[in-house]
Amino acid sequence: MSENTIFLKRYDGSEKGFAINEKEVWRYSGYLGLPNADSELSKLFMQCVEELKGGFSYKVCYRRMAIGWENGMPVLPFASDSKGLAKCLKGSSEVILFAATIGLTIDRLIAKYQRLSATKALLMQAYGAERIECLCDVFCDEMQNRIQEENLRCTPRFSPGYGDLPLEKQIDFFQLLDCNRQIGISLNQSLLMSPSKSVTAIMGLTACPTGKAKHKCEMCNNITCAYRNDNR
Repeated sequence: MSENTIFLKRYDGSEKGFAINEKEVWRYSGYLGLPNADSELSKLFMQCVEELKGGFSYKVCYRRMAIGWENGMPVLPFASDSKGLAKCLKGSSEVILFAATIGLTIDRLIAKYQRLSATKALLMQAYGAERIECLCDVFCDEMQNRIQEENLRCTPRFSPGYGDLPLEKQIDFFQLLDCNRQIGISLNQSLLMSPSKSVTAIMGLTACPTGKAKHKCEMCNNITCAYRNDNR
């Protein structure tokens, strides 16, 4: 596999792992617990689901690259002195850099309902967050299944803006992955991505095939984060 090759994955949402996790939707919305299925709030969410049927464009581009280590820090394809990322990648000899998006349709609907219904706009936001995280999980699981034949295991994914990895590293990810041309993600001067429900991340490949890797939230020191989830 050439390190210079950028690979592209597309999903239609019918693959294993794409079922909607309503618990996560409500968590992202800030709602505690699960609403009654007959409640107006639950019905409103189901309207969001119906309106977005066929509206997601699940795409991922990625590269697999070798890395080295110096003085306990990884030598990556971009400059980094992040101790959090070093901890995440510990033991890795390779990394997978990737970018993922679910497309622009949901952004348009969020903008629409910000004018018409604040509650529905919030549910659209939460649904979009659940969908992009679901896409990342499906992709990471697929990579894990692929590399386990090499007696390797994926570390948790780590994104610019996590812990002490500056958000400015988005620029490096975009250059390395050619995100705009490959999957249509752009980056503005404020380092915000469009479509907004997009992610860039890196994960290591370690020669530790046994045991379950920690979830990304378990690697983060921000224990007061409203979106923290250690129970996956």
